[in-house]
Amino acid sequence: MTMSPTDRSSAAATLPPPSTPRVRLGAHVSGGGLKGIPGKAVTIGCEGVQIFASSPQMWRPPSCKPEEAAAFRAACAEAGLGPIAVHAIYLVNPASESDEHRAKTIVSLVKTLEAAEMLGASVVVTHLGSSKGSTKAEALDRSCRTFAEILEQYQGSVRLLFETSAGAGETMGGTFDELGTMIRTLGAPASLGTCIDTAHIFTAGYDLRTSDDLERTLETFDREVGLDKLGAVHLNDSKAPFGSNKDRHENIGDGEIGAEALGRFICHPALGDTPLYLEVPGYSKEGPDRPNMERLFELAGRPFPLPPAS
Repeated sequence: MTMSPTDRSSAAATLPPPSTPRVRLGAHVSGGGLKGIPGKAVTIGCEGVQIFASSPQMWRPPSCKPEEAAAFRAACAEAGLGPIAVHAIYLVNPASESDEHRAKTIVSLVKTLEAAEMLGASVVVTHLGSSKGSTKAEALDRSCRTFAEILEQYQGSVRLLFETSAGAGETMGGTFDELGTMIRTLGAPASLGTCIDTAHIFTAGYDLRTSDDLERTLETFDREVGLDKLGAVHLNDSKAPFGSNKDRHENIGDGEIGAEALGRFICHPALGDTPLYLEVPGYSKEGPDRPNMERLFELAGRPFPLPPAS
């Protein structure tokens, strides 16, 4: 569902008033190691940035050296990049029936939180895994016990955010009620929060395409989780249709949600100063790029930040 330039101009003409400049617009940036990320982020127009602290497909814990972390923090500060978010590895499954897998999940998330603190990040975003054959109630109980152990072991300043899922199969986190129940069961500490992924909630059955849809979705989130628990947003269009439970990200304005709806979402006052990070495929299939960032700023009603002259 690719929009033509004419379609995009028409959609932009109907967008709501500009959002507050407090909202930081960024993207997930990878490649080139810690040294390369700040420069790449600035080049594509990021104000904030999300990164991996280690390979997302391996159990190997982050092994950031203090001098590397200091250099990264300094480079981000010089470039005006922030807030910084770290995404946990994809292998974690706090709901697993396997004691070994849950133990590895605890180690991985604690080490990621510690690395994130060294890197100057404010949050770690994690997927919630899968119930894998057991009931959701049993899986939720295991997840809460896993996260209770993580919160006991990590007492630092970085906030852990539960990411919404598309709700496919036995995946956890596909409903706002499930997220809210987990947070309340854990005592709703300030160290816990949530991350909305727009593509995920759309295919999970929370519509965003009209003004009324958006209001209903945000009201439901506030009632079942709490907008005060929203710590970050992954802003993505969806290649998959509404309610399909499929996790397929699309470039901004080229998917089933569309530019107009995403523009309304970006500008909604309920988001406050919650940072937004793109996780789109990009036009070269290498992740978020400058065209997507330019569109993000356009939808937010703000000028695109040109990188400093070299």
